[in-house]
Amino acid sequence: MARSLGNKRPLRLLTRFLDSPSRHRYLPTSFSSSSARSLQTLAYEEVPPPPSGDGPAAPTAFVLHGLLGSGRNWRSFSRSLASTLSAASPPSDWRMVLVDLRNHGRSAELGGFGPPHDMFSAAKDLADLVKSRCWAWPDAVIGHSMGGKVALQFAQSCARGDYEQLGVLDSVPGEVKPDNSDGEVEKVLETLQSLPSTIPSRK
Repeated sequence: MARSLGNKRPLRLLTRFLDSPSRHRYLPTSFSSSSARSLQTLAYEEVPPPPSGDGPAAPTAFVLHGLLGSGRNWRSFSRSLASTLSAASPPSDWRMVLVDLRNHGRSAELGGFGPPHDMFSAAKDLADLVKSRCWAWPDAVIGHSMGGKVALQFAQSCARGDYEQLGVLDSVPGEVKPDNSDGEVEKVLETLQSLPSTIPSRK
């Protein structure tokens, strides 16, 4: 990840991707149906922190972590990217929203995220976050691994065929067939299921 920031060509591509104009300032119709539960706000962190004044809103990118991760895994990346874009010519000040997806990070402590725990539900959580905070629609979504799958579902559900501001890292679009799997994911899940529900310390 740090290596790609040092490489000017991928950074230019990412900058061009992030600098494209926002075309989405609405909640998607596929996510707008009423839900039995009230809108649950996901835990998130803003990089850089929101300004105290009432200046113009900076363009926003949602950054989505992978399986077993959390938003804080992407702090350094987000700070570096925001700093690089701010120093670019012309400068572009971006607000990065590092989201803890359902059952991950600080969102796991919030509760209220009922099954099914699938990509559509995780993508709907993002739409609910936007709605509950009265934010404008994000200008870009960047997702890594499982977060990439959520980002793709988010884009598909809100796209209306023209969503372009999407970055997916280490995630394959479409369904992964079990025949093509090397069994690593299954091994991780089996290991997780074998662990006790409460672990006394990180050690």
